[in-house]
Amino acid sequence: MAFSDGRIDVHWNGTQEQQDALQRALGLIEQGRPPEARELLETLLQLEPSSSEALYNLGLLCSDAGELEHAAELLEHCVALDPAHANAWVALGMAALRADAPEQARPALEKAVELEPSNPDALRTHGTLLLMQHEPREAVAVLRRAQAAAPGDPVVLLSLAQALIAADLDAHAAEADGLLRQVLELVPRGEIAEKARRASQRIANHNLRRSQGEGLRPAVVDGLRQALQIYAGLNPEQRKAVLVEVSAIGEKGLPVNRPEVSYTLETLTGSFTALQLACLIELGARQVLGMADGGFGFEGEVQEALRAQQASS
Repeated sequence: MAFSDGRIDVHWNGTQEQQDALQRALGLIEQGRPPEARELLETLLQLEPSSSEALYNLGLLCSDAGELEHAAELLEHCVALDPAHANAWVALGMAALRADAPEQARPALEKAVELEPSNPDALRTHGTLLLMQHEPREAVAVLRRAQAAAPGDPVVLLSLAQALIAADLDAHAAEADGLLRQVLELVPRGEIAEKARRASQRIANHNLRRSQGEGLRPAVVDGLRQALQIYAGLNPEQRKAVLVEVSAIGEKGLPVNRPEVSYTLETLTGSFTALQLACLIELGARQVLGMADGGFGFEGEVQEALRAQQASS
């Protein structure tokens, strides 16, 4: 390919040039230059319309760009030319999921798993689909296979934990919590980490409620009353400093069911249990940040603690 006098002269000799163009396109994708990669892949397809790899990679780029209908067309053409292309079936299923069409995604993902039973991408996406379609037990079985194929993949670990929670939280709480801790060790920040923290907090709240029975949890009410007293003795800047510190600790997960675990703070004297820190976060979110809640599911206990505070004042 040469550029001169406003013209593009293309000399195409076949297989080797096709492979070279594909490699250049993949290199551009790896460098974070998708527009250039797309232009090269589109040119390649004009010259080699039956290039399944060009169709597959261009389909991925379009799917990532949100052009889901065009992506599906490219990927359907790809699997028509190469029905054994498992990753293209995965990409076709993912495009359907992104288009909120799980019923279209399912046959594509089942085909991918049939072609490559140990393909972690196929297994992970198929398991995610089953979870979305309210089949958590089936999702657990598929995601366990995905974990065996890719034991260090945080998305697989998170998805398996979510499926275990949905299938039977009572039976799988400990295993799911262990998986979520692995996720947070692998990716301590970002969207995946935030999802893992929310799921871990759900498990902690469930365990706390189960250990104290139905109704209001006395230990939580006591912790919230203590937190109210602490915040009442601080000025606004001090309250913010406490909330920042305890929230940073909370991002790593709080074992609220383990009273033997204690923490010391720079902003407050004494030692605190994980439950006490959770109560400080809950009330700080409400009173310092003006949020509706702190995400711990303490609504009833907060109202009881506030009622008790008003009664004693």
